Amino acid sequence: MAEQALIVAELKRALREHGLTYTDVARKLELSVPTVKRLFSTGEFSLQRVDGICELMGTTLYEILERGQDRAAPVNQLTLTQEQEIVADPRLFFVTWLVLNRTPFDEIVRHYRFTDRELLQYFIKLDRLKVIELQPGNRARLLVSRRFTWRVNGPVQKYIHQKMLREFFAGHFAGANEEFFFHGGAVSDETLAQLKRVLRNASRECVEVVEGERASWESRNGMAFVLAVRPWKYSGFEQFDRVAPERAASGRVGPAT
Repeated sequence: MAEQALIVAELKRALREHGLTYTDVARKLELSVPTVKRLFSTGEFSLQRVDGICELMGTTLYEILERGQDRAAPVNQLTLTQEQEIVADPRLFFVTWLVLNRTPFDEIVRHYRFTDRELLQYFIKLDRLKVIELQPGNRARLLVSRRFTWRVNGPVQKYIHQKMLREFFAGHFAGANEEFFFHGGAVSDETLAQLKRVLRNASRECVEVVEGERASWESRNGMAFVLAVRPWKYSGFEQFDRVAPERAASGRVGPAT
């Protein structure tokens, strides 16, 4: 019964996210709107009808269950020990990266240099580290939520800053498939907090777009995006600053232009 309630709650949430109503569901299932309302109230859906609702939203029952389980028992960060073990082995780190992006076992073997046996060993390690739950058919159920983040100044974040971001920002973002925006300004603490909320929401929306990808793996390309904000002032502009030394030392800065 608990899993049934979880499915119904997640279906309702997903319908809202897709801007769909009970009328849309009724049309898809060829039922009356009152009947659909009763089904959502009682939770007495047949698998066929659940599949029909999922089809309407372009998702699957497995994804609905996974999202519901994320919300039921979210793990938003790994421990320091978990991160240290992951980042110490480049191949394990790469597999973790792929798994967190919900790349299926078979696709990893098909597109990267892992045998089935090698990859299974890494999946077993991630199961032991409580990053995934290894299920039949080498399926991985993530034990971390969609709001998962690496530890601030932790082993993985340090690796990302020292290695990955340096390479990422080395290009000029001038290609047809690239975008780059950089903007700064003088804002209050309240506005900065609002900017952080906007970026968090944008990040979640971007992740959901990526997870909603339905194209074949052969037609996909690697992609990365960065969203960041912090109090900052370019050191090259300090020579023009009239800010008193004590104010500068307190962290209050002028326009980041």
